[in-house]
Amino acid sequence: MPSKTDEPLKSIRYLLLVIVFLLALGVAALGDIAVAVRGYTTGISTAARSIGGVVVLTELVLLLYTVLRPSENPDAAD
Repeated sequence: MPSKTDEPLKSIRYLLLVIVFLLALGVAALGDIAVAVRGYTTGISTAARSIGGVVVLTELVLLLYTVLRPSENPDAAD
């Protein structure tokens, strides 16, 4: 039997995934901007681009997995 808080918690979980995705995208973009401004790469900009890219790809996989995952109760019609 589902609780009254299940739906709001699911919405909060999706919102947090989107926020982390956008923050990682911003970090990767800042790394690209640093390279464009300086004209050469440094360790910090390379790390920002790499870490941001990995987190963005991970978040995309998690977001697609949670959105496309079948519901736990197959008899429930949403």
